[in-house]
This record gives sequence, C-alpha cells and structure tokens, in this order.
Amino acid sequence: MNKKLLLVLSFCIILMGAALSVNAESAPKVQSPAQEQKHEHHHRMIDESLMKSLQEQGFTKKEIFIAAHIAKFSNKQVGDVLAFYKKSNSSWEKTAQQYGVDLEKIKKHQHHMDKFLETNKQVVLQKVSEYSGKSPQVLQGYLDKGIPLRYLISGAAMAKAANKDLGEIIQMKEQGKSMPEIKKELNLEKEQIHAEMKKLVDEIHQEVRKKK
Repeated sequence: MNKKLLLVLSFCIILMGAALSVNAESAPKVQSPAQEQKHEHHHRMIDESLMKSLQEQGFTKKEIFIAAHIAKFSNKQVGDVLAFYKKSNSSWEKTAQQYGVDLEKIKKHQHHMDKFLETNKQVVLQKVSEYSGKSPQVLQGYLDKGIPLRYLISGAAMAKAANKDLGEIIQMKEQGKSMPEIKKELNLEKEQIHAEMKKLVDEIHQEVRKKK
C-alpha cells in the first residue's frame, strides 16, 4: 500500500473520530432499519431524554457511549445492548460477541486515529493555531491539562461555527459539559460543525502531504 493511500485512509479515520468526538457520549437516535441504512455513514446524537433515562438507571456516560457503538454496528437499540451488558456481569466482550460486533476493531479505529494525530502533532497544532487564532503554546497548554489532541480539532471547528473563542469551548469541557450539551448551548447544527471540521482537516491533510 503506497504512502498516498495510507494518508487518505488515515484522514478518513480522523474524520470518523472527529465526528464521533462532536457526538461524544452519544449514540444514533432510535430509527427504523430503513432510516438507519440510509444514514449509516452519519453519526447522530442519542436523544437527550434517553441519555438521561439510561443514566437514571445507573449507567455511566462511558457505558452508554460504548453501548452506542455496539448498537450502531449491530443495528440494535442502545437500551437493549445495555440490558444484556448488565445481564452478562458487565462484560463488554460478551456483549459485543452477543451482537456480532468486533470490539477490538472499534478500539483499533480510535488507536489509529490517536497515533496518526500524535505522529503529526506539530502540523496539527500549527494548523489548529492558524484556524483558531490560538498560539501553539496555548494549545500545548490545553494538552498539558488533559485535553485530547483530537478534541482540539473538533473544538476548534465548533468554536468557528459558533463564532466563539476556542478557549470558551475548552472551558465548557472543563466544566464537565459534553459535546452535545455544548452544541445545544451554542445553538449549532451538527452539519455546521462537520463543515468547519472538514475545512480544518483538509488543511492538515494538505500540510502533511507537503512534508511527505
């Protein structure tokens, strides 16, 4: 496989992961199989009332997030996945096996994205800096405080779409707000965020290609 193809595949993973970050701790809305098939390549947020209901049942956001992935890949409802998870003594391996989902494949997608971003960290920071108006030093400060590198991409896109400072988005995250909550507070549509995200990722893509 040549370097150009590897680069394209890597950025496909980034787009998937970044989109997922925008919809963090979320899952597809419960829709008919026909609707799911039509929009199978799009990440959609879980209904907020469902999220609240599941949390009231004792599930954590992390558990709901993992169940959302399994539900998406198996075309099942999140509640059903979590019910089996609880029944199987909280085993994600057994739950994934029950629904025919390769849990390791999901983990590898996330790992590959993080590895690619880390390998090209300086390019990512420079482009996010130009895009957001924040210096690379400020961005590094966010990383030092535990903000993931991939979040800087989705956060910068959200800030641009809302005409806000990236620092405001980071502050909301530090306050414990999820991306869906931030998106709602800023009155943004996911299409707006994804459009800005694509612009930023394309710029990173072009810069990485120059350095190959």
